[in-house]
Amino acid sequence: MSFKIDYQTHGEDKVFVAGSSPEMGEWNPEKAVPMRDKGTGEWETELRGSFSTNFEYKYLVKNNGGFIWEMGRPRKLNIDEKAFDEIRARDFWRPLKNPDRPIYSSAFTKVLMRRETIERKTEINPSPRILRIQITVPRISPKYKLALLGDQPIFGEWKEEQAIIMDDSDFPLWKFDFDASKINFPLQFKYAVYDTEAKKVLIWEQGSNRVIRDFVCKSPRSIKVHTDEKFRFQTAQHWKGAGVSIPLFSLRTEKSGGIGEYPDLIKMVDWAKQAGLKLIQLLPLNDTIATHTWVDSYPYKSISTMALNPDYININKIGILDDENLLLGFMKALTGYNEMETVHYEDVHKVKYKFFKFIFEQQIHQIIENPAYQKFFNENQEWLIPYGAFCYLRDKYKTADFRSWPEYSSYNQRAIEELSSPGTNDYPLIAIHYFIQYHAYKQLHEAAEYARANRVVLKGDIPIGISPNSVDAWVHPELFNLDQQAGAPPDEFSDLGQNWGFPTYRWDKMAEDGYSWWIKRLKQMSLFFDVIRIDHIQGLFRIWEIPIEQIQGIMGHYYPAMALKRDEIMEAGLMFNEERYTKPYIREYFLRELFGDETEEVKSTFLREYEPEKYNLKSNFDSQKKIWEYFEQNKIGEELTGKETRMRDGLCNLISEVIFLRDPRKPNLFHPRFALNDTNSYLNLKDESRFCLDELYDEFFYNRHEELWRQHALHFLPYLMSSTEMMVCGEDLGIVPNCVREVMRDLSILGLEIQRIPKNQNDEFSSLSDASYLSVCSTSTHDTSTLRGWWEEDPGISQRFFKLFVNKERDLPVTMEPWLVREIINQHLLSPAMWAIFPIQDILALDADLRYKNIQEERINIPAIAQHYWRYRMHLKIEDLINNKKFNNDLLSMITSSGRANGF
Repeated sequence: MSFKIDYQTHGEDKVFVAGSSPEMGEWNPEKAVPMRDKGTGEWETELRGSFSTNFEYKYLVKNNGGFIWEMGRPRKLNIDEKAFDEIRARDFWRPLKNPDRPIYSSAFTKVLMRRETIERKTEINPSPRILRIQITVPRISPKYKLALLGDQPIFGEWKEEQAIIMDDSDFPLWKFDFDASKINFPLQFKYAVYDTEAKKVLIWEQGSNRVIRDFVCKSPRSIKVHTDEKFRFQTAQHWKGAGVSIPLFSLRTEKSGGIGEYPDLIKMVDWAKQAGLKLIQLLPLNDTIATHTWVDSYPYKSISTMALNPDYININKIGILDDENLLLGFMKALTGYNEMETVHYEDVHKVKYKFFKFIFEQQIHQIIENPAYQKFFNENQEWLIPYGAFCYLRDKYKTADFRSWPEYSSYNQRAIEELSSPGTNDYPLIAIHYFIQYHAYKQLHEAAEYARANRVVLKGDIPIGISPNSVDAWVHPELFNLDQQAGAPPDEFSDLGQNWGFPTYRWDKMAEDGYSWWIKRLKQMSLFFDVIRIDHIQGLFRIWEIPIEQIQGIMGHYYPAMALKRDEIMEAGLMFNEERYTKPYIREYFLRELFGDETEEVKSTFLREYEPEKYNLKSNFDSQKKIWEYFEQNKIGEELTGKETRMRDGLCNLISEVIFLRDPRKPNLFHPRFALNDTNSYLNLKDESRFCLDELYDEFFYNRHEELWRQHALHFLPYLMSSTEMMVCGEDLGIVPNCVREVMRDLSILGLEIQRIPKNQNDEFSSLSDASYLSVCSTSTHDTSTLRGWWEEDPGISQRFFKLFVNKERDLPVTMEPWLVREIINQHLLSPAMWAIFPIQDILALDADLRYKNIQEERINIPAIAQHYWRYRMHLKIEDLINNKKFNNDLLSMITSSGRANGF
């Protein structure tokens, strides 16, 4: 068997081939087979041995100890090697930088272009000399086929009615075997999208004819497999689609249980299909239950990256309780909650957990013997056993903070397996969580398969972090910086930054086993989703990290980062007084501005005057966490009074009165505090010191780390990209370094375009016509107000937008009327972006009768409020939308007119 590929090397690059057989290293790049350079950019190698009929392989390039795999899924050679004495593979390199990469994702191969009936066109060829021509083309509607036409009789001599229909039994790979003895080389041919009923070419690929110059094989029993790359569509023929975004908890059907549930997605798919929407985008679905209270409604703080949220289970699909009165009580309660305007999270949660207990006790013996349950348990026990134990211990000790548990605070696999052994007294209290997860997986999987069968893509969401009180942190503490918290620096959402409370990642530890924690997480998601959104993707380049003893995001720094040495600060022109620059700058003259009438009380209780009118915080109040804990412990009522809140927040502001923050890993290094020019400490410096600080600050935050962050992401992202076949999107809003979007573009990760949050910080709005094809454009996100809410926030902004993008002559509407919503959504539909995805609230705003009367209640999240209640729910049932044919036809017409309902 021989392999040949074109690849133009650079420097010391060497090309190798690796595959599934022992002779090719069983995918170990260290054991890959080296290839010979023929000096013309052609690399060859020959192998001897026995190969299976389903042989897989890929090419890679090695240089200076590192290696790069070519893009895409493994190549396949489905050949009976016993039938041939000579097998040759002729390939072309698949570059990582490929704008068509998303088209090869499972979103296209398993959903949008899913083929229900496969016709095998390759016939057993009596000729002992075979030329197999094949190409991977995912973007062909199931109504059509891929065909070959060429310059010779066996290829139809370019006559459309005689086109060769290719075999799609390995879709998206198309192939056909020809009798090589009937071909006069060189051969010229092209691929075409073909209508088999009309016997007509619909789309010829662009460019010059493809050429195969010779057969090469010498043996009388031989096969040459010629694999082409990339069907050459016209740029104007870019595939584009439209979708809807909605949190699962926000869905409402006639059969919901007070909150959106996994089976509700089936109805949502039915409606999306009617309206021409090809994608449903959801928020994270992982289990977030840490307290059994409403604060668990926050979907981005999961207690497990593998387990699903039990609250989204439909209890009717689990089984019927033998006690009819008890069952009717559960049904009546959930039916009542289902009619309420918003999600009553805590109440619904309590009802469902009581039901889980009763139904599990009733079914425990038969479920353990159920083959489907056994299969689920065996396939998932690696994460399921510690998850079940964690939930049991969380409830036993009334906290998810495992550090405070009297037993098992440090995870020990053997001890947990003993605790979880069948037959022990505790086993039913642990196994109930296996049972719950079995039904959650079953219900979501049924919905996902229904969506795939109906060619509607489900888009999942990967939170950038995990809860510090989670199974993952308990089982794998070595993978996380548990003394640090992830968040965001100050931005348009929050003047003081954000603190999400997640531990940051220890990338060095994760790299040691090839990022297996991430890969397992993504593979689990691929069971249900074919597109993923990486929340806060810049966090994979660098994360905003806040020490555990601080509260406000403004007290953070970037990680990884090249913190400043003392000498570097001095070289920038600053006389570095460590005490002056790193400790809170507290002076008499601005205390009254912060505390007003409480100034004297603050000074006597919290401050120590070390020189006249100069203060330090007392040692028991020298961190924001200590201050918060003091006020929580000493508050007068259940909530802080206005006075207590002013004092607490003012003291936290004093903590942040610093110019440099000490690096937590290397205390002799320093980070400039973000927005340091807003501090009294900065304003009190001399002009020349402020000038030097400004220059140092700009260099540090906007130039110094670009290459560091680029390389950091490139060590990880290729693992993520190749671990599944899902299409990858990234949320890249906010202050984003240049390297983020450059790497996203190089790896074909779709970015996010929100017109009112432009990528260029100097613009007030972005122009949708400038959006990249590899992007998702949307009118709003779960973190912003809806279109209608935004319109009423600031009339000045609304008027400028209206004059720029809607109508220069017409008067500004006070509210966003349906015609205006239609105009804005149409502009998004007509953008160059691959996907236009709209929140359900903005879609319903198209119709005066369907839109919700209470605009403010449609908002999902307010990022500046750390403990926001995520409770928005559709005011309509999905069945009502399905039955509204006029609205659905109007929406379908908009989508069709924009070219987002095409089949290619």
